Amino acid sequence: MRTNIIINNNRGEVQAFEGDVQVGQINFNIADGVLSIEHTGVVEGFERKGIAGILVQAATDYAVHHNLKIKPVCSYAQHWYKHNRQYKNIGEF
Repeated sequence: MRTNIIINNNRGEVQAFEGDVQVGQINFNIADGVLSIEHTGVVEGFERKGIAGILVQAATDYAVHHNLKIKPVCSYAQHWYKHNRQYKNIGEF
């Protein structure tokens, strides 16, 4: 099944859905031109399917599109950026 992404800037959320079921979410804040990824979570039963990575990629794409730097606060996002070094020029890591 395809994972659909919804970004809600007003609420500071990137949400992942499979069908009508929400399967994951990132919580973020934007201040002073920096998007801080505060928490990445995946619903039990949907772990290890790449959803967390899809969420971080969506937040990264949003940041790039809006000329924001990225600050990965949560441990998963920190780990993801260590393995996706092509984004080192836009991050505060």
